[in-house]
Amino acid sequence: MPHHYHRRVTFSETDAAGVLHFSRLLCYVEEAEHDFLQRLKIPILEKGGWPRVRITCDYLAPLRFGDAVEVLISPKKIGSSSVVWQFSITNTETSSLAAKGEMTCVRVDAQGKPINLPETWITKLSST
Repeated sequence: MPHHYHRRVTFSETDAAGVLHFSRLLCYVEEAEHDFLQRLKIPILEKGGWPRVRITCDYLAPLRFGDAVEVLISPKKIGSSSVVWQFSITNTETSSLAAKGEMTCVRVDAQGKPINLPETWITKLSST
């Protein structure tokens, strides 16, 4: 089941035309990912981190200042040291899909070397 994350587009995230800058969409996905991991009590930066190693995104409709946004994110594939997240971003006021894609993150130690995910994390991520 996907994790739901809600926010609004802020003025500082838009370009001169009032449209959300494309790079900010990926920040929304990261916010949703962190919100989800925190709810599962999986650490984000404790003794390492989750660098992104691959991202694909299809931009489908613009978002503008003040739009209400919902990000849906869920693990598509859980590897020994990585998670492939699938995501979608929707303007909840118009019900239009703004973007969708996938993001691969690898769990690394403090030196940046990939490490295996604990079984408890895999279980939590798999049960969503």
